[in-house]
Order: sequence, then structure tokens, then C-alpha cells
Amino acid sequence: MIRAYKLRLYPNNNQKVLIEKTFGCCRKMYNEMLNERKQVYEQLKDNREKLYHYKYRTPAQIKQEFPYMNEVDSQAFNWVQMNLKVAYTNFFKSISGVRKGGMIGFPKFKKKTNFDSYTTQVVSIFDKKYLKIQKLGKVKYKDKRIIDGKIKHCTISKTANDEYYCSLLVENDTQPKEKVELSENSKIIGLDMSLSNFYVDSMGNSPEYVKRYKNKEKKLQRLQKIESRRKKHSNRRKKLRKSINCIFNHIKNQRLDFTHKLSRKLVEENDVIVVESLNLKQMSGSLKLGKSVMDLGYSDFITQLQYKCDWYGKYLVFADKWFASSKICHNCGHKYKELALKDRKWVCPKCGTQIDRDENADKNLRNLGVGYIRKC
Repeated sequence: MIRAYKLRLYPNNNQKVLIEKTFGCCRKMYNEMLNERKQVYEQLKDNREKLYHYKYRTPAQIKQEFPYMNEVDSQAFNWVQMNLKVAYTNFFKSISGVRKGGMIGFPKFKKKTNFDSYTTQVVSIFDKKYLKIQKLGKVKYKDKRIIDGKIKHCTISKTANDEYYCSLLVENDTQPKEKVELSENSKIIGLDMSLSNFYVDSMGNSPEYVKRYKNKEKKLQRLQKIESRRKKHSNRRKKLRKSINCIFNHIKNQRLDFTHKLSRKLVEENDVIVVESLNLKQMSGSLKLGKSVMDLGYSDFITQLQYKCDWYGKYLVFADKWFASSKICHNCGHKYKELALKDRKWVCPKCGTQIDRDENADKNLRNLGVGYIRKC
């Protein structure tokens, strides 16, 4: 099993300077390699054979032109070269239709504001307090988890509020749990996304959800308005921008803490979890619903359910995209096609059942899970 651990780093002043230099050198290396490829293509685009066999400069050759790059970790440049190759591969697969998902654009030059990370090797861990990282030496970190296994590589990053993190990719001999045997007594739950309550389950229950961005929105608007009036590149503007970033980071951490605890609880208590197949990206583009969808963090919640179900041997079932969970009566199965989005409650014209929209969708999702068990 391969797992990722994200640790908070506390480097000293000298280590911070070296990390910042590595960020800048990796950005410079990426831009130099991308610029060379664009120039070579413009010169040799009429001669495909010569273009295919052209040998580009290696990171070692580029370092000879810029001697200051010798100060930082050379392994980070190898990962920069690999990342550029992946960016080109994804672009060509995207335009040819091989790659799934949205369209991937042509690789762009990296700016100083959005390239604050690099990948390198971690030599070892000391006393559960220090990481020995290439070129940096012993760097202090804080985390209560036990990291057991072989460390493949690490990615050092910096957030907008000047916090440093290290993402470790660890490989160990632990095998995922075997899938639980399903029977009629298996616990099944259906989850219907709700913008006001996060979700409503098949029992009509919802978690204690708080709209975190909405609560901080007025404060953020006030601070951003003050920031727009201050002089660009001034120290006062930078200080205010850091305060704004701290608020955004706090909102993100609260949202992740909520979804992680909730997803683990659901996976531990149930054998089969049924969710809808939603196009959240398209929903977030809505003029009226976009802000609420983004504040929900439901996409991260579904991702956490997926890998935690694999860890614990449970089942996550996705309903079909066109499954009309809200329009189908859970009692008789009649499909009420005239149901509008504004209708939160309705009466089944066939059996006369009083139906709540969200609870009805959850019960239909649960029934879908029961059918999944019978197939197994």
C-alpha cells in the first residue's frame, strides 16, 4: 500500500532561505526548458523527423549556464524535467481524446506567485521530530502519526500564509482489508447532497454542518476592499494580504477536518454507501448556487469516502447520472415527471404518499444499494 502524509515543517532561517532559492531555481529551470521546446518547434515544425530526434538540453547543461543553481538540490531539477514531460503528454492526450476529463491546455510559463513547491528525497526520520532532507539537513516537523514504511520521495511546499509543509509518499507492506461479505443484514445508507445540510441520509438525518465561508464572507469583503486601496507592492498591502490568506487557510482546514471525521465515521458504521453521480464543476458555475457548492467541499468528501472504503473493505456505490432519485416515489416506484426544482414536498399521484424531496431521494438511493447487494 502507498500512502501520503502531509507534515507541517518548522525550518530555521537558513533553511527557509535555501527553500526559497530552490523554489526560484526550479521555476527558472522549468521556464528555460519550456522556452527551448517552443523555440525548437517554431524552427523545425516543417521537418518532423529532425524535430523528433532533436536532443534538448539536460538540467545539468542548463546549470552550467546559471552557476547559482549549484547552491540548491539537483534532484529537484530532475523532477522539474519529469513534470514538464507529463504536462506535454497530458496536453497531447487531451486534444486527441485519449485522456478522460476536461481539456488540458498547453504548458505555460511558471510565475513567482504559483510555483512554491519542489520534489526531492527524504533520507530518514530522526526521533519522530526531524526529517533529514537532501541539501536542507535536519528539519523539524510536528505530527503524531507513526510513519512506517519506505519513503519514496517528498514534496516541499509553501502556503500563501508562509507555512511550510512536506508531503511524504510512503510505501509499506500493509495490505488493504478484504471486502466485507454482503448479506441482507448489511448496513446500507444513501446520501443525497444538500446545500443547506451538507447531505440528508436515508433515515432523514443530517450532520451538524456550518457554512464556514459564509460566516467569514463579510469580514473578507471588508479586508479585500481595504487591500484594493493600498499601494501595490507596499509592506502594508503585503501584511494585509497575509491576514486574508490566514482566514482562507483557516476555512480550508476547518472544512477538511469536518469532512475527514465525517467520512471515517460513515465508513466505519456502514457496509454499503450509495451516493449520486453529480457534475459538481458544472453546478459550481451556476450564478445562484456556485458559491454554496464551493463552500460545501462535497467533492473532497466523496474522494475521501472512496479511498477510505478501500482501506476498510467497504463498498461505495455511485447511482447513475440520470437516475431520478427525487422524482421516483420510494413507496410505489411511480415517476413524477412534473416535479420542479422549487418543489420541496409533493404528493404521489398514484399512491397518495406525502413525500419530502430530500428524504425520498435518500430512500431511493438506499433501495439502489439493496439491489446492489442482491446482485452480489
